[in-house]
Amino acid sequence: MKRIALALTLLFISLPISAHASNAVTITAPSHRHLDGTFIDDKLSQELAPSGRLGQLVFLGTRYVTTWRVDPALLEDIQAMSQGYSVSGQGEGVGKDVAISWLNQFQRDIANRRVEAIVYANPSEYWVNKFFPHDRDFLLSVSGKRLSLLLNRVVGVPKNYDATNYFSLTQSQVRLLNISNSRLAASASYMDSPELENYKLSAVKVLNPSLTATARQSLSYDLAGIVNQLRGSVRVSTGKFTITSTNQKLPVTVTNDFPQQIVVDLLIHSTNERISVGDISSVTIPGKSKVQVMVPITVFTSGDSGFSITIKGRSGAVYGQTVIYPLKIAVISPIATWITGAAGVVLLGAAILQSLRRLRKGKKVGTQ
Repeated sequence: MKRIALALTLLFISLPISAHASNAVTITAPSHRHLDGTFIDDKLSQELAPSGRLGQLVFLGTRYVTTWRVDPALLEDIQAMSQGYSVSGQGEGVGKDVAISWLNQFQRDIANRRVEAIVYANPSEYWVNKFFPHDRDFLLSVSGKRLSLLLNRVVGVPKNYDATNYFSLTQSQVRLLNISNSRLAASASYMDSPELENYKLSAVKVLNPSLTATARQSLSYDLAGIVNQLRGSVRVSTGKFTITSTNQKLPVTVTNDFPQQIVVDLLIHSTNERISVGDISSVTIPGKSKVQVMVPITVFTSGDSGFSITIKGRSGAVYGQTVIYPLKIAVISPIATWITGAAGVVLLGAAILQSLRRLRKGKKVGTQ
């Protein structure tokens, strides 16, 4: 009997106590939010319910979990839900209370347990290496930092990527990612670290292997849109001018919204041949500042004209929109004055000559 009891005891000890027994549980999901914070859909609220995939991970059988591995991007989405949120095309979301309940239970689960971060938004390492090779290690370190701030506790930093596999991207998505990457690289040195970090983390959300085709396309357009807004961070003012002298300098304001100093070239072209203008190189604009640039104009003839200005950074990136400045020229140029003067002299000479001829003709008539 003692042997049977011992055998049963050993058998009981060897059986799995729980589905989570001595396991590391990973909490991750593809992003359900547009990059402006609006939710793409309300499916995450269903996943967070006690019967949903993410709900079951935190509400059921968590006693023997030793390590929680958490995606900081997902936790940001859930915290955003808990504050109240809107769903694109639907209005107010219904998952606020579900999100609050999930977060409260999650905090109880991770108390006195090890917590590790996985890479932010769980992107595919394959595509990270293709689009953002220089940021591969940065994404590992920043993911741990973000999760630590979200949970207000020390967490483990990921050493590897969970997702490593290749998956197909459409030509449109590849093009949008390349454009976004190029624009971000051109502006990176003028941005502060938190802003640059947010842009980079927004970009990798597109590379989660589990995104639906619709969500990935939506996030791709989102990314291209927000990165394209960087173009407007440096811009010239609009305006129109009246010129009253043949050589005049016109004031144009250049604004830099970046926190760091930027040096740009102004590419300037006239709209017709009534005036002459030239490019202005190496205009330095301090961060969060405006400078006034004097554009020299040479006038050839009166009438309507104009000039355009395009801003080009040292990286070759174009900033702002090309602005056209209409000109009303109310001045006679030196060339026009010379021509008019010469014509006047010719006319005067002709009049004198005509008078002399008349006098000579009168004298001849008188002698007869």
